[in-house]
This record gives sequence, structure tokens and C-alpha cells, in this order.
Amino acid sequence: METDAVFEPGAEKIRVPGAVLIEGLPGVGLVAKAAVAYLLMKLGGRRICRFYSPFFPSVGYIRDGRILPYFADFYLVESPRPLILLYGNAQPSTYYGQHEFCQRIIEVAADLGVRSVITLGGYGKDQVSDPRVIYLSSTSEESVKQALEKIDAVPYEGQIVGAAGLLILMAGELGMENLSLLIEAGDMIPDYLATRRGVEALAKLLDLDIEIGDIYDFSIAYEGAVKTLEG
Repeated sequence: METDAVFEPGAEKIRVPGAVLIEGLPGVGLVAKAAVAYLLMKLGGRRICRFYSPFFPSVGYIRDGRILPYFADFYLVESPRPLILLYGNAQPSTYYGQHEFCQRIIEVAADLGVRSVITLGGYGKDQVSDPRVIYLSSTSEESVKQALEKIDAVPYEGQIVGAAGLLILMAGELGMENLSLLIEAGDMIPDYLATRRGVEALAKLLDLDIEIGDIYDFSIAYEGAVKTLEG
């Protein structure tokens, strides 16, 4: 059993040399998912590929009485710079499944021309700071140093669970630039304060000229993304 990548018609020929992959899968505080949802609402983008993993949870995902599949999608954003946004509603539920799924994500991303990977995640804490602290990690010390010159953050020490850690590790093995941002998250789900901090950091790191709204704007964007992208 392996993760299946299903391209939209004609999309398998797309190549975006030098693109940046940004991960937005559900995790602590739904920080990554909500951040990528916000970027999609701001920057647009078109779906080019959908991933189905046999290791996604076996429990059905139901909304308004209708059962929906678990998935992860690649969206292509061409302006203000080429981005591949990974948006999904699940992560694999086994250790093997996580590794196999992330390996497939990196393989397809590399074929598309991705040369840099950024992952996001929530760092759950009982007491959070104001503003939320951002923790950085990478397979490259130089990447962390360069990021610290652009954003207010601190180097991370500890473990990173799931795709947020595996994707940067696998990217590093292929010689890709990589960076993980873990943002302090409280008990709110989604944690829009943490999400906003993440988007602010991405905008600075990638020189994205986007207007970043308030917490209400983030909630509207996320709810809209769930209805539009997961309907």
C-alpha cells in the first residue's frame, strides 16, 4: 500500500523551478492548516494534485451529514512568487504511514521543481506569550541563522511530531533548503493568534506583499476554506 498522487488533467506537466513548498496539515491548534488556508484565500491558487494515503484515519470525516474523504492537496500559487501550498484535512495515523506519505509528498514536490520546504506547527503550552514565540529548526544551521535575521524567533530544542518534522528532514536529505516554524499555541482550536504569527513570519521570510488582517479575518478565511476546499 502506498500514497496515491492524482493530478488534475494536464497538471502532471507543470514545472515551477525554485518554488517553495509550504505545509498546511492539521496538527496542534490547527496552526499550519489555518495558516495555509489564509494564504490560499489571499493569494488564490489552483489545485494541481491530490494525495490519498491508505494510512489516513479509518474513522469517517462527516460534515452536515455527508461523509467526506481524507486528503491532502497541492495548490499552485504563481504570484507574488511561485509557491506550492500543501492543504489537507488529515495526517496518516501510523509511524510507517507518516514516513511513506511524507516521502511521496517530497518526491512529487521535487519533480515539480520545489527547492525549499517550510513547515508550520503549533507548540502546545499551558501558558502562552504575547506575542506568541516562534521556534525555528532546520537541517541547516545556516538556514536558521538567515531566518533569525528576518523574523523574531528562537532556535528550537526538542521533538517535532508528524509531517512538520519529517518533511524538513527528507527535504534536507535531498539537498533542499528547509525550515520549520513552531508557534506557541494555547487551547483554542484553531488558534488564530498563533496562526496570525505564522503568516506574519512567512510573509517576512518569503517577501510576500500581502495584507494581514485581524483575528476575525483569519476565522472567516478558515471557515471559508473548509467549506470551499473540503466541500
